[in-house]
Amino acid sequence: MALEIEKIVNKHESALKKYRGLYVFADLLATFLVLYALFVLLNMRDIFLMSPTFEPYTGAKYSILGFEIVFETLGLIITGFILSLILTAIKHLRAEKKDAISFIEEKYPVLKERMRTAYDNRNTDNIIVRDLIGGVIIDSRPVNSSVFLNRKKLAKDVLVTVFAVVVLAYVAQTGYQTTFSPTDFSEVIENLPFSGSNSDIVSVEENGGTSSDPQDNSELFGEPAVIVVEGKDVDLKIPPGAGQGFTSQEEGEQNNESFIQSDIYNPEAIASQTYYENLPEGYRSVIQSYFEQLAEE
Repeated sequence: MALEIEKIVNKHESALKKYRGLYVFADLLATFLVLYALFVLLNMRDIFLMSPTFEPYTGAKYSILGFEIVFETLGLIITGFILSLILTAIKHLRAEKKDAISFIEEKYPVLKERMRTAYDNRNTDNIIVRDLIGGVIIDSRPVNSSVFLNRKKLAKDVLVTVFAVVVLAYVAQTGYQTTFSPTDFSEVIENLPFSGSNSDIVSVEENGGTSSDPQDNSELFGEPAVIVVEGKDVDLKIPPGAGQGFTSQEEGEQNNESFIQSDIYNPEAIASQTYYENLPEGYRSVIQSYFEQLAEE
């Protein structure tokens, strides 16, 4: 019984993977055809003329599967396919993915929670599990793999694909093209006011003027500035060429005091008088002679 329930689940999982692959292919095809139709209608082939890298190859023809394809058309096909791959991958990677058991339990309420419980405990051997697995096997017989097919999603992709094919066929038969072209952007950029030559560019100076304006340095230093320092007015005017910043123009009085040299003493150590005052009376001579002997040694 365990093998039978496992076989049922694996069969439905395989069918679910096939349907998901079908969704990816349908989305990829629809996205590619829509992008390519837009490229053709908007004359995006002219973008290769604007690129110095691809411009030498424009107009060249390549034989692929017995058909001659112009370089611009081949470039649009490759570009559209790459963009379609990116968009389709993003869409399906972000989509919520359910397993086969979740789909079956959602479509068949009689199997809700029973089928998952039976599958998770398929290796357990007791009377309760055997009875549960047997009931799930019987109730899952009406389940068809087509329950996993999202017909609305697939129909939408088919309609978009048919619409894009009709547009491409109409353009191929009538040669219809819009008046829009990527080269229009280059003309718009050239007409912008700041897209002229470098001779029209004027640099702005720090004082708000431009390098082309005549400069007058007569008012460069301005009026004299006066500050009050300790009750006295100090002129802070910067004379031209001084280059020393703000300096006080007052001078202090010079104090010329003569240097008095100290007397020359004997370099030998002189004992302090305090040394003798702190010695106990009656022992001063003994202590003094003791330390003198130590000094001689």
